[in-house]
Amino acid sequence: MANLSDERWKEPRGQESAPPEGLARIGRKPQTITMDESSNPYFRIISKDVREYHFIVPSEEWVELGEIVSIHDRRAERGATFLARITDLRHDSNYDGNWDTVIRGDGFYDSDHIFCRVVAEPLGCITKEDGGRERFRKSRTIPAKFSPVTKAEKEELRFLGEVMGDIEVGRLRNGSRDVKEIPVALHSDAMDHHMGVFATTGMGKSNFMKVFAASCMKMASAKKSKFGLLIVDPHGEYIFGAEGTKGLLHLDRYRDGIVCYSTDKRHLKDPLVSNLTVKRNEILPGDIEVLYDWTPAQREALEAVSRVFYGDGWLDDLLTPEGGAKMIAEGFHEKTVGRISRTIRTILDKNRYISDLTSSIPGIVNNLLAGKVVLVDIPTLGERSELFLLSILSRSILDRYKKESAEGQRGKRCLITVEEAQRVLGGGEGSLARFESIAREGRKFGVGLCAITQQPKLIDKQLLSQFNTFVILGLADRNDRTRLEESAKQDLSSLDVEIQTLEKGEAIVSTLKIPFPVPARVHLYEEYLDRLNGEGSAEKREERRGFTPPPD
Repeated sequence: MANLSDERWKEPRGQESAPPEGLARIGRKPQTITMDESSNPYFRIISKDVREYHFIVPSEEWVELGEIVSIHDRRAERGATFLARITDLRHDSNYDGNWDTVIRGDGFYDSDHIFCRVVAEPLGCITKEDGGRERFRKSRTIPAKFSPVTKAEKEELRFLGEVMGDIEVGRLRNGSRDVKEIPVALHSDAMDHHMGVFATTGMGKSNFMKVFAASCMKMASAKKSKFGLLIVDPHGEYIFGAEGTKGLLHLDRYRDGIVCYSTDKRHLKDPLVSNLTVKRNEILPGDIEVLYDWTPAQREALEAVSRVFYGDGWLDDLLTPEGGAKMIAEGFHEKTVGRISRTIRTILDKNRYISDLTSSIPGIVNNLLAGKVVLVDIPTLGERSELFLLSILSRSILDRYKKESAEGQRGKRCLITVEEAQRVLGGGEGSLARFESIAREGRKFGVGLCAITQQPKLIDKQLLSQFNTFVILGLADRNDRTRLEESAKQDLSSLDVEIQTLEKGEAIVSTLKIPFPVPARVHLYEEYLDRLNGEGSAEKREERRGFTPPPD
Protein backbone atom coordinates (compact mmCIF):
# COMPACT_ATOMS: atom_id res chain seq x y z
CA MET A 1 0.00 0.00 0.00
CA ALA A 2 1.39 3.39 -0.96
CA ASN A 3 2.56 5.72 1.78
CA LEU A 4 -0.06 8.37 1.04
CA SER A 5 1.16 10.80 3.64
CA ASP A 6 4.78 10.74 2.38
CA GLU A 7 5.93 13.96 0.70
CA ARG A 8 7.61 11.88 -2.04
CA TRP A 9 4.15 11.16 -3.46
CA LYS A 10 3.04 14.79 -3.60
CA GLU A 11 3.75 16.99 -6.58
CA PRO A 12 3.36 20.79 -6.57
CA ARG A 13 0.27 21.80 -8.46
CA GLY A 14 1.11 22.60 -12.09
CA GLN A 15 4.62 21.12 -11.81
CA GLU A 16 6.05 17.74 -12.58
CA SER A 17 9.31 16.49 -11.12
CA ALA A 18 12.20 15.59 -13.41
CA PRO A 19 12.45 11.87 -14.08
CA PRO A 20 15.26 10.00 -12.38
CA GLU A 21 18.37 9.54 -14.52
CA GLY A 22 17.72 5.85 -15.18
CA LEU A 23 14.17 6.47 -16.48
CA ALA A 24 15.26 9.45 -18.56
CA ARG A 25 17.75 7.30 -20.48
CA ILE A 26 15.03 4.85 -21.58
CA GLY A 27 12.49 7.58 -22.32
CA ARG A 28 9.93 6.72 -19.59
CA LYS A 29 8.30 9.01 -17.10
CA PRO A 30 7.73 7.93 -13.47
CA GLN A 31 4.25 7.13 -12.30
CA THR A 32 2.90 9.75 -9.90
CA ILE A 33 -0.02 9.59 -7.49
CA THR A 34 -2.27 12.57 -6.95
CA MET A 35 -3.46 12.81 -3.34
CA ASP A 36 -7.23 13.20 -3.10
CA GLU A 37 -10.12 11.80 -1.04
CA SER A 38 -10.60 8.76 -3.25
CA SER A 39 -7.01 7.62 -2.72
CA ASN A 40 -7.44 7.38 1.06
CA PRO A 41 -7.94 3.70 1.98
CA TYR A 42 -9.28 4.39 5.46
CA PHE A 43 -12.98 4.07 6.31
CA ARG A 44 -13.78 2.15 3.15
CA ILE A 45 -15.21 -1.34 2.73
CA ILE A 46 -12.37 -3.65 1.64
CA SER A 47 -14.01 -7.09 2.17
CA LYS A 48 -15.64 -9.64 2.98
CA ASP A 49 -19.13 -11.09 2.35
CA VAL A 50 -22.85 -10.76 3.16
CA ARG A 51 -22.25 -11.94 6.74
CA GLU A 52 -19.29 -9.74 7.62
CA TYR A 53 -17.84 -6.41 6.48
CA HIS A 54 -14.22 -5.32 6.92
CA PHE A 55 -12.72 -1.84 6.74
CA ILE A 56 -9.55 -0.24 8.08
CA VAL A 57 -9.00 2.84 10.23
CA PRO A 58 -5.84 4.67 11.32
CA SER A 59 -4.19 2.99 14.31
CA GLU A 60 -4.76 6.08 16.46
CA GLU A 61 -8.49 6.29 15.59
CA TRP A 62 -10.87 5.69 18.55
CA VAL A 63 -13.32 2.97 17.49
CA GLU A 64 -15.47 0.96 19.91
CA LEU A 65 -17.04 -2.45 20.02
CA GLY A 66 -20.80 -2.24 19.47
CA GLU A 67 -20.74 1.01 17.50
CA ILE A 68 -23.13 1.20 14.57
CA VAL A 69 -21.64 2.45 11.32
CA SER A 70 -23.29 3.51 8.07
CA ILE A 71 -21.99 2.58 4.62
CA HIS A 72 -23.11 4.79 1.75
CA ASP A 73 -23.33 2.76 -1.43
CA ARG A 74 -23.03 5.24 -4.30
CA ARG A 75 -23.56 2.42 -6.77
CA ALA A 76 -27.19 1.88 -5.83
CA GLU A 77 -29.81 3.66 -7.89
CA ARG A 78 -31.80 4.59 -4.82
CA GLY A 79 -28.80 5.58 -2.74
CA ALA A 80 -28.91 2.69 -0.28
CA THR A 81 -27.27 3.11 3.11
CA PHE A 82 -26.09 -0.07 4.81
CA LEU A 83 -25.90 -0.29 8.60
CA ALA A 84 -23.48 -2.55 10.46
CA ARG A 85 -22.46 -3.13 14.09
CA ILE A 86 -18.77 -3.39 15.01
CA THR A 87 -18.13 -6.84 16.50
CA ASP A 88 -14.32 -7.03 16.52
CA LEU A 89 -11.18 -4.85 16.28
CA ARG A 90 -7.78 -6.15 15.19
CA HIS A 91 -4.28 -4.71 14.80
CA ASP A 92 -3.09 -5.03 11.20
CA SER A 93 -0.41 -3.74 8.85
CA ASN A 94 1.06 -3.94 5.36
CA TYR A 95 4.06 -5.87 6.64
CA ASP A 96 4.58 -9.61 6.78
CA GLY A 97 6.11 -11.67 9.54
CA ASN A 98 7.22 -10.44 12.93
CA TRP A 99 7.69 -6.85 11.79
CA ASP A 100 6.54 -5.39 15.12
CA THR A 101 9.18 -7.20 17.18
CA VAL A 102 12.21 -6.55 14.94
CA ILE A 103 14.55 -3.63 15.71
CA ARG A 104 14.92 -1.25 12.79
CA GLY A 105 17.82 1.12 13.35
CA ASP A 106 16.99 4.15 15.41
CA GLY A 107 13.33 4.38 14.36
CA PHE A 108 10.21 2.30 13.99
CA TYR A 109 8.11 1.38 10.98
CA ASP A 110 6.14 3.88 8.89
CA SER A 111 2.98 4.79 10.83
CA ASP A 112 0.72 4.84 7.75
CA HIS A 113 1.49 1.17 7.13
CA ILE A 114 0.04 0.34 10.53
CA PHE A 115 -3.72 0.43 11.06
CA CYS A 116 -6.67 -1.34 12.70
CA ARG A 117 -8.93 -3.72 10.86
CA VAL A 118 -12.57 -3.38 11.89
CA VAL A 119 -14.99 -6.30 11.61
CA ALA A 120 -18.67 -5.40 11.42
CA GLU A 121 -21.87 -7.43 11.27
CA PRO A 122 -24.46 -6.29 8.68
CA LEU A 123 -27.73 -5.14 10.22
CA GLY A 124 -29.63 -4.17 7.07
CA CYS A 125 -29.98 -1.30 4.67
CA ILE A 126 -32.05 1.84 4.30
CA THR A 127 -33.52 2.43 0.85
CA LYS A 128 -35.81 5.07 -0.55
CA GLU A 129 -39.19 3.86 -1.71
CA ASP A 130 -41.43 5.54 -4.28
CA GLY A 131 -42.36 8.92 -2.94
CA GLY A 132 -39.04 9.37 -1.16
CA ARG A 133 -40.01 7.51 2.01
CA GLU A 134 -37.13 5.68 3.64
CA ARG A 135 -37.49 2.01 4.54
CA PHE A 136 -35.21 -0.27 6.56
CA ARG A 137 -34.97 -3.88 5.48
CA LYS A 138 -32.63 -6.84 5.69
CA SER A 139 -29.94 -6.63 3.01
CA ARG A 140 -29.54 -9.37 0.41
CA THR A 141 -26.45 -7.91 -1.18
CA ILE A 142 -23.20 -6.24 -0.16
CA PRO A 143 -22.14 -2.62 -0.58
CA ALA A 144 -19.76 -1.81 -3.44
CA LYS A 145 -16.12 -2.28 -2.58
CA PHE A 146 -14.48 0.85 -1.22
CA SER A 147 -17.85 2.35 -0.28
CA PRO A 148 -17.24 5.00 2.41
CA VAL A 149 -17.90 4.16 6.07
CA THR A 150 -18.90 6.68 8.76
CA LYS A 151 -20.17 6.47 12.31
CA ALA A 152 -23.96 6.32 12.16
CA GLU A 153 -25.65 9.48 13.41
CA LYS A 154 -29.23 10.16 14.43
CA GLU A 155 -30.27 10.78 10.80
CA GLU A 156 -29.38 7.21 9.78
CA LEU A 157 -30.87 5.78 12.96
CA ARG A 158 -34.07 7.82 12.82
CA PHE A 159 -36.07 4.84 11.51
CA LEU A 160 -35.54 3.06 14.84
CA GLY A 161 -37.65 5.70 16.55
CA GLU A 162 -40.53 4.70 14.28
CA VAL A 163 -40.37 0.99 15.22
CA MET A 164 -39.97 1.44 18.99
CA GLY A 165 -42.82 0.60 21.34
CA ASP A 166 -44.68 2.53 24.01
CA ILE A 167 -42.88 1.43 27.23
CA GLU A 168 -39.80 3.63 27.44
CA VAL A 169 -36.80 2.16 29.28
CA GLY A 170 -33.81 4.14 28.05
CA ARG A 171 -32.02 5.78 25.13
CA LEU A 172 -30.29 4.34 22.11
CA ARG A 173 -26.58 3.86 22.68
CA ASN A 174 -23.99 3.88 19.90
CA GLY A 175 -20.81 2.54 21.44
CA SER A 176 -20.34 4.76 24.49
CA ARG A 177 -22.32 7.64 22.98
CA ASP A 178 -26.00 8.13 23.75
CA VAL A 179 -28.35 9.03 20.90
CA LYS A 180 -30.68 11.07 23.10
CA GLU A 181 -33.14 11.78 20.31
CA ILE A 182 -34.08 8.09 19.98
CA PRO A 183 -35.71 6.39 22.99
CA VAL A 184 -35.57 2.63 23.44
CA ALA A 185 -39.08 1.42 24.22
CA LEU A 186 -40.63 -2.06 24.43
CA HIS A 187 -43.96 -2.97 22.88
CA SER A 188 -47.02 -3.55 25.07
CA ASP A 189 -48.32 -6.00 22.48
CA ALA A 190 -45.35 -8.32 23.08
CA MET A 191 -45.54 -8.46 26.87
CA ASP A 192 -47.70 -11.57 27.12
CA HIS A 193 -45.11 -13.32 24.92
CA HIS A 194 -42.76 -13.39 27.92
CA MET A 195 -39.72 -11.27 28.76
CA GLY A 196 -36.39 -12.09 30.37
CA VAL A 197 -34.15 -9.66 32.25
CA PHE A 198 -30.65 -11.08 32.61
CA ALA A 199 -27.65 -9.59 34.41
CA THR A 200 -24.84 -10.32 36.79
CA THR A 201 -25.34 -8.95 40.30
CA GLY A 202 -24.93 -5.18 40.43
CA MET A 203 -25.49 -4.53 36.72
CA GLY A 204 -28.89 -2.84 37.14
CA LYS A 205 -31.73 -5.39 37.08
CA SER A 206 -33.71 -3.65 39.84
CA ASN A 207 -33.13 -0.22 38.31
CA PHE A 208 -34.42 -1.50 34.96
CA MET A 209 -37.54 -2.97 36.54
CA LYS A 210 -38.34 0.28 38.35
CA VAL A 211 -37.95 2.25 35.12
CA PHE A 212 -40.10 -0.31 33.30
CA ALA A 213 -42.78 -0.17 36.04
CA ALA A 214 -42.73 3.65 36.07
CA SER A 215 -43.44 3.74 32.32
CA CYS A 216 -46.28 1.25 32.87
CA MET A 217 -47.67 3.48 35.65
CA LYS A 218 -47.63 6.44 33.28
CA MET A 219 -49.59 4.52 30.66
CA ALA A 220 -52.08 3.20 33.22
CA SER A 221 -52.64 6.70 34.59
CA ALA A 222 -53.34 7.98 31.08
CA LYS A 223 -55.75 5.06 30.41
CA LYS A 224 -53.46 3.89 27.60
CA SER A 225 -52.21 0.70 29.25
CA LYS A 226 -52.63 -2.54 27.32
CA PHE A 227 -51.55 -4.87 30.13
CA GLY A 228 -51.30 -5.14 33.89
CA LEU A 229 -47.95 -5.68 35.61
CA LEU A 230 -47.58 -7.80 38.76
CA ILE A 231 -44.41 -7.36 40.84
CA VAL A 232 -43.85 -9.51 43.93
CA ASP A 233 -41.01 -7.82 45.81
CA PRO A 234 -39.32 -9.91 48.53
CA HIS A 235 -36.68 -7.26 49.27
CA GLY A 236 -38.77 -4.14 49.90
CA GLU A 237 -36.86 -2.08 47.31
CA TYR A 238 -39.66 -1.20 44.90
CA ILE A 239 -42.27 0.42 47.11
CA PHE A 240 -40.24 3.21 48.76
CA GLY A 241 -36.76 2.27 47.57
CA ALA A 242 -33.78 0.74 49.32
CA GLU A 243 -31.27 2.89 51.17
CA GLY A 244 -30.15 5.81 48.99
CA THR A 245 -32.74 5.16 46.27
CA LYS A 246 -36.38 5.99 45.59
CA GLY A 247 -39.33 3.71 44.96
CA LEU A 248 -42.41 3.56 42.78
CA LEU A 249 -44.57 5.44 45.27
CA HIS A 250 -42.30 8.46 44.86
CA LEU A 251 -43.74 8.81 41.35
CA ASP A 252 -46.38 11.31 42.50
CA ARG A 253 -47.45 12.31 39.01
CA TYR A 254 -48.76 8.83 38.09
CA ARG A 255 -49.67 7.33 41.46
CA ASP A 256 -53.13 6.40 40.21
CA GLY A 257 -51.43 3.86 37.90
CA ILE A 258 -50.37 1.58 40.77
CA VAL A 259 -51.96 -0.33 43.65
CA CYS A 260 -49.90 -1.81 46.48
CA TYR A 261 -50.35 -4.65 48.97
CA SER A 262 -47.88 -5.18 51.79
CA THR A 263 -47.09 -7.36 54.80
CA ASP A 264 -45.02 -4.53 56.33
CA LYS A 265 -47.15 -2.60 58.84
CA ARG A 266 -45.02 0.54 58.40
CA HIS A 267 -45.98 0.80 54.74
CA LEU A 268 -49.69 0.69 55.56
CA LYS A 269 -49.47 4.34 56.66
CA ASP A 270 -49.57 5.30 53.00
CA PRO A 271 -53.23 5.46 51.82
CA LEU A 272 -52.26 3.72 48.59
CA VAL A 273 -51.04 0.59 50.40
CA SER A 274 -53.44 -2.15 51.55
CA ASN A 275 -52.81 -5.02 53.95
CA LEU A 276 -52.04 -8.26 52.07
CA THR A 277 -54.34 -11.18 52.90
CA VAL A 278 -55.02 -14.61 51.43
CA LYS A 279 -57.94 -16.79 52.50
CA ARG A 280 -57.25 -20.36 53.59
CA ASN A 281 -59.74 -21.76 51.12
CA GLU A 282 -57.77 -20.17 48.23
CA ILE A 283 -54.82 -22.47 48.90
CA LEU A 284 -54.55 -25.69 46.87
CA PRO A 285 -52.29 -28.72 47.44
CA GLY A 286 -50.28 -27.75 44.35
CA ASP A 287 -49.21 -24.53 46.09
CA ILE A 288 -47.60 -26.62 48.83
CA GLU A 289 -46.04 -28.93 46.29
CA VAL A 290 -43.83 -26.23 44.69
CA LEU A 291 -42.02 -25.43 47.93
CA TYR A 292 -40.00 -28.55 48.65
CA ASP A 293 -38.22 -31.42 47.00
CA TRP A 294 -40.66 -34.09 48.06
CA THR A 295 -40.01 -37.80 47.87
CA PRO A 296 -42.10 -39.68 45.28
CA ALA A 297 -44.35 -41.06 48.06
CA GLN A 298 -44.91 -37.61 49.57
CA ARG A 299 -45.64 -36.09 46.17
CA GLU A 300 -48.13 -38.86 45.45
CA ALA A 301 -49.87 -38.17 48.76
CA LEU A 302 -50.12 -34.44 48.03
CA GLU A 303 -51.62 -35.15 44.63
CA ALA A 304 -54.18 -37.44 46.28
CA VAL A 305 -55.36 -34.81 48.76
CA SER A 306 -57.77 -33.25 46.29
CA ARG A 307 -59.35 -36.65 45.73
CA VAL A 308 -59.57 -37.63 49.40
CA PHE A 309 -60.92 -34.32 50.70
CA TYR A 310 -63.68 -32.50 48.89
CA GLY A 311 -64.33 -28.75 48.78
CA ASP A 312 -62.41 -25.73 50.03
CA GLY A 313 -61.93 -27.06 53.55
CA TRP A 314 -59.25 -29.63 52.69
CA LEU A 315 -56.58 -27.71 54.59
CA ASP A 316 -58.37 -27.89 57.94
CA ASP A 317 -59.59 -31.43 57.33
CA LEU A 318 -56.09 -32.75 56.60
CA LEU A 319 -54.67 -31.27 59.82
CA THR A 320 -57.17 -33.06 62.06
CA PRO A 321 -56.51 -36.56 63.47
CA GLU A 322 -59.47 -37.81 61.47
CA GLY A 323 -57.99 -36.36 58.30
CA GLY A 324 -54.64 -38.03 58.93
CA ALA A 325 -56.40 -41.35 59.53
CA LYS A 326 -58.30 -40.94 56.30
CA MET A 327 -55.05 -40.51 54.34
CA ILE A 328 -53.55 -43.56 56.05
CA ALA A 329 -56.67 -45.52 55.13
CA GLU A 330 -55.97 -44.58 51.49
CA GLY A 331 -52.70 -46.49 51.73
CA PHE A 332 -50.23 -43.69 52.57
CA HIS A 333 -47.66 -44.25 55.31
CA GLU A 334 -48.11 -42.52 58.64
CA LYS A 335 -44.68 -40.82 58.38
CA THR A 336 -45.54 -39.48 54.94
CA VAL A 337 -48.82 -37.99 56.15
CA GLY A 338 -47.07 -36.59 59.25
CA ARG A 339 -44.40 -34.86 57.18
CA ILE A 340 -47.02 -33.18 55.00
CA SER A 341 -49.09 -32.07 58.01
CA ARG A 342 -46.06 -30.59 59.80
CA THR A 343 -45.01 -28.72 56.66
CA ILE A 344 -48.46 -27.19 56.23
CA ARG A 345 -48.56 -26.06 59.86
CA THR A 346 -45.15 -24.40 59.41
CA ILE A 347 -46.38 -22.56 56.31
CA LEU A 348 -49.49 -21.31 58.10
CA ASP A 349 -47.42 -20.13 61.07
CA LYS A 350 -44.86 -18.26 58.94
CA ASN A 351 -47.33 -16.60 56.58
CA ARG A 352 -49.40 -14.43 58.85
CA TYR A 353 -51.21 -12.90 55.89
CA ILE A 354 -53.29 -16.09 55.56
CA SER A 355 -56.76 -15.24 56.84
CA ASP A 356 -60.15 -16.84 57.40
CA LEU A 357 -62.05 -13.66 56.56
CA THR A 358 -60.66 -11.57 53.71
CA SER A 359 -58.51 -11.91 50.60
CA SER A 360 -56.53 -9.48 48.46
CA ILE A 361 -56.44 -11.83 45.48
CA PRO A 362 -59.72 -10.71 43.79
CA GLY A 363 -58.57 -7.08 44.00
CA ILE A 364 -55.13 -7.96 42.63
CA VAL A 365 -56.59 -9.77 39.62
CA ASN A 366 -59.19 -7.05 38.96
CA ASN A 367 -56.50 -4.36 38.93
CA LEU A 368 -54.40 -6.41 36.52
CA LEU A 369 -57.40 -6.81 34.23
CA ALA A 370 -57.78 -3.01 34.41
CA GLY A 371 -54.19 -2.57 33.20
CA LYS A 372 -52.60 -1.28 36.39
CA VAL A 373 -49.26 -1.97 38.05
CA VAL A 374 -49.80 -4.18 41.11
CA LEU A 375 -46.98 -4.26 43.65
CA VAL A 376 -47.03 -6.98 46.32
CA ASP A 377 -44.51 -5.99 48.97
CA ILE A 378 -43.38 -8.87 51.25
CA PRO A 379 -40.03 -7.77 52.77
CA THR A 380 -40.42 -9.74 56.00
CA LEU A 381 -41.01 -13.12 54.38
CA GLY A 382 -38.48 -15.80 53.48
CA GLU A 383 -37.77 -17.42 50.12
CA ARG A 384 -40.21 -20.31 50.53
CA SER A 385 -42.97 -17.96 51.64
CA GLU A 386 -42.35 -15.84 48.56
CA LEU A 387 -42.61 -18.86 46.26
CA PHE A 388 -45.73 -20.02 48.08
CA LEU A 389 -47.45 -16.66 47.58
CA LEU A 390 -46.25 -16.38 43.97
CA SER A 391 -47.66 -19.82 43.25
CA ILE A 392 -51.09 -18.90 44.63
CA LEU A 393 -51.16 -15.57 42.76
CA SER A 394 -49.98 -16.93 39.41
CA ARG A 395 -52.45 -19.83 39.53
CA SER A 396 -55.34 -17.52 40.46
CA ILE A 397 -54.43 -15.09 37.69
CA LEU A 398 -54.19 -17.78 35.00
CA ASP A 399 -57.47 -19.38 36.10
CA ARG A 400 -59.25 -16.02 36.00
CA TYR A 401 -57.82 -15.12 32.59
CA LYS A 402 -58.87 -18.52 31.22
CA LYS A 403 -62.39 -17.89 32.50
CA GLU A 404 -62.48 -14.37 31.03
CA SER A 405 -61.28 -15.68 27.68
CA ALA A 406 -63.89 -18.49 27.64
CA GLU A 407 -66.66 -16.01 28.39
CA GLY A 408 -65.46 -13.54 25.76
CA GLN A 409 -64.92 -10.83 28.39
CA ARG A 410 -61.15 -10.64 28.17
CA GLY A 411 -59.64 -7.60 29.90
CA LYS A 412 -56.12 -6.25 29.64
CA ARG A 413 -53.26 -8.70 29.24
CA CYS A 414 -50.85 -9.09 32.17
CA LEU A 415 -47.20 -9.76 32.93
CA ILE A 416 -46.09 -11.63 36.07
CA THR A 417 -42.54 -10.87 37.22
CA VAL A 418 -40.54 -13.64 38.88
CA GLU A 419 -37.37 -12.64 40.76
CA GLU A 420 -34.57 -15.22 40.80
CA ALA A 421 -36.55 -17.07 38.16
CA GLN A 422 -34.15 -20.02 37.99
CA ARG A 423 -35.77 -21.28 41.23
CA VAL A 424 -39.09 -22.01 39.53
CA LEU A 425 -38.11 -22.30 35.86
CA GLY A 426 -35.14 -24.59 36.33
CA GLY A 427 -36.80 -27.80 35.27
CA GLY A 428 -36.98 -29.48 38.68
CA GLU A 429 -40.02 -31.66 39.27
CA GLY A 430 -42.82 -29.77 40.98
CA SER A 431 -41.19 -26.36 40.96
CA LEU A 432 -41.54 -26.14 37.20
CA ALA A 433 -45.13 -27.34 36.90
CA ARG A 434 -46.84 -24.19 38.17
CA PHE A 435 -45.01 -21.78 35.87
CA GLU A 436 -44.55 -24.15 32.98
CA SER A 437 -48.24 -23.83 32.17
CA ILE A 438 -47.90 -20.04 32.02
CA ALA A 439 -44.75 -20.17 29.91
CA ARG A 440 -46.27 -22.66 27.45
CA GLU A 441 -49.90 -21.58 27.20
CA GLY A 442 -50.20 -18.29 29.06
CA ARG A 443 -49.98 -16.16 25.91
CA LYS A 444 -53.16 -17.79 24.57
CA PHE A 445 -55.01 -16.17 27.46
CA GLY A 446 -52.99 -12.95 27.70
CA VAL A 447 -50.72 -13.94 30.61
CA GLY A 448 -46.96 -13.49 30.27
CA LEU A 449 -43.92 -14.11 32.48
CA CYS A 450 -41.07 -11.71 33.15
CA ALA A 451 -38.16 -13.85 34.35
CA ILE A 452 -35.47 -11.91 36.23
CA THR A 453 -32.27 -13.83 36.88
CA GLN A 454 -28.49 -13.69 36.94
CA GLN A 455 -28.22 -17.34 35.89
CA PRO A 456 -30.15 -17.98 32.68
CA LYS A 457 -28.14 -21.18 32.19
CA LEU A 458 -30.23 -22.73 34.99
CA ILE A 459 -33.56 -22.00 33.29
CA ASP A 460 -35.12 -24.86 31.36
CA LYS A 461 -33.98 -24.50 27.75
CA GLN A 462 -37.36 -25.27 26.19
CA LEU A 463 -39.10 -22.73 28.42
CA LEU A 464 -36.54 -20.04 27.67
CA SER A 465 -37.16 -20.54 23.97
CA GLN A 466 -40.74 -19.36 24.59
CA PHE A 467 -39.48 -15.88 25.57
CA ASN A 468 -39.66 -13.29 22.80
CA THR A 469 -38.05 -10.32 24.59
CA PHE A 470 -34.57 -10.39 26.12
CA VAL A 471 -33.06 -7.51 28.09
CA ILE A 472 -29.39 -8.33 28.71
CA LEU A 473 -27.51 -6.05 31.09
CA GLY A 474 -24.16 -7.83 31.17
CA LEU A 475 -23.26 -11.48 31.81
CA ALA A 476 -19.74 -12.63 32.68
CA ASP A 477 -20.42 -16.37 32.50
CA ARG A 478 -19.99 -17.83 29.02
CA ASN A 479 -22.52 -20.60 29.75
CA ASP A 480 -25.15 -17.96 30.54
CA ARG A 481 -24.47 -16.14 27.29
CA THR A 482 -24.51 -19.37 25.30
CA ARG A 483 -27.91 -20.31 26.72
CA LEU A 484 -29.35 -16.95 25.63
CA GLU A 485 -27.77 -17.20 22.18
CA GLU A 486 -29.41 -20.60 21.72
CA SER A 487 -32.84 -19.36 22.83
CA ALA A 488 -33.15 -15.81 21.46
CA LYS A 489 -35.41 -15.11 18.49
CA GLN A 490 -32.72 -12.84 17.05
CA ASP A 491 -29.09 -13.82 16.43
CA LEU A 492 -26.96 -12.84 19.43
CA SER A 493 -23.91 -14.99 18.63
CA SER A 494 -21.83 -12.09 17.30
CA LEU A 495 -22.53 -9.98 20.40
CA ASP A 496 -20.79 -12.30 22.85
CA VAL A 497 -17.81 -10.00 23.47
CA GLU A 498 -19.98 -6.87 23.55
CA ILE A 499 -22.22 -8.41 26.24
CA GLN A 500 -19.10 -9.17 28.31
CA THR A 501 -18.03 -5.53 28.13
CA LEU A 502 -21.37 -3.93 29.03
CA GLU A 503 -21.10 -1.49 31.92
CA LYS A 504 -23.69 -0.95 34.63
CA GLY A 505 -26.90 0.41 33.11
CA GLU A 506 -25.99 -0.59 29.54
CA ALA A 507 -28.11 -3.22 27.83
CA ILE A 508 -28.78 -5.17 24.67
CA VAL A 509 -32.51 -5.35 23.94
CA SER A 510 -33.73 -8.09 21.64
CA THR A 511 -37.41 -8.28 20.73
CA LEU A 512 -39.36 -9.24 17.63
CA LYS A 513 -40.91 -5.83 17.06
CA ILE A 514 -37.48 -4.15 16.62
CA PRO A 515 -35.49 -5.31 13.53
CA PHE A 516 -32.22 -6.13 15.32
CA PRO A 517 -30.87 -6.27 18.89
CA VAL A 518 -30.41 -2.63 19.89
CA PRO A 519 -27.82 -1.25 22.32
CA ALA A 520 -29.41 0.87 25.03
CA ARG A 521 -28.54 2.90 28.08
CA VAL A 522 -31.25 2.30 30.67
CA HIS A 523 -32.49 5.42 32.45
CA LEU A 524 -31.26 5.88 36.00
CA TYR A 525 -34.53 5.54 37.90
CA GLU A 526 -34.06 8.60 40.10
CA GLU A 527 -33.39 10.80 37.05
CA TYR A 528 -36.31 9.28 35.15
CA LEU A 529 -38.51 9.80 38.21
CA ASP A 530 -37.66 13.51 38.32
CA ARG A 531 -38.42 13.80 34.62
CA LEU A 532 -41.81 12.10 34.91
CA ASN A 533 -42.79 14.10 37.97
CA GLY A 534 -41.70 17.25 36.14
CA GLU A 535 -44.10 16.52 33.28
CA GLY A 536 -47.00 17.45 35.54
CA SER A 537 -45.36 20.73 36.55
CA ALA A 538 -44.78 21.65 32.91
CA GLU A 539 -48.42 20.96 32.03
CA LYS A 540 -49.66 23.07 34.93
CA ARG A 541 -47.47 25.97 33.85
CA GLU A 542 -48.89 25.78 30.34
CA GLU A 543 -52.43 25.62 31.67
CA ARG A 544 -51.86 28.78 33.69
CA ARG A 545 -50.79 30.45 30.45
CA GLY A 546 -54.08 29.40 28.86
CA PHE A 547 -52.66 26.60 26.75
CA THR A 548 -53.20 22.87 27.18
CA PRO A 549 -50.48 20.75 25.54
CA PRO A 550 -51.58 17.92 23.28
CA PRO A 551 -51.56 14.39 24.73
CA ASP A 552 -48.49 12.19 24.25
